Amino acid sequence: MHDSATQPQILRAAWEQGLQQGLTQVALNMLEEGIDLALVAKLTGLSLTRVQKLQTYDADNSQALVKDFLELSESSLNKVWLDLEEDEAWKNL
Repeated sequence: MHDSATQPQILRAAWEQGLQQGLTQVALNMLEEGIDLALVAKLTGLSLTRVQKLQTYDADNSQALVKDFLELSESSLNKVWLDLEEDEAWKNL
């Protein structure tokens, strides 16, 4: 059983990680469309340095990023559930 005080911290960390991964994917999509780096940085809130690094990614790296995000999200959520029954209940929603 997890300490109820740590659950909000775990959920917040998972949410923040998901948000960053989502913004990164949006930035990659924008770069693929040829949108200016400075505009990508402005609209996503990512640093210009981060966007410049993303520009060097190719499609394979983009797919790896999505795969990493899915694995990290699953592992973060698994830390939150109290038991398997609760986990199964969420799957049915």
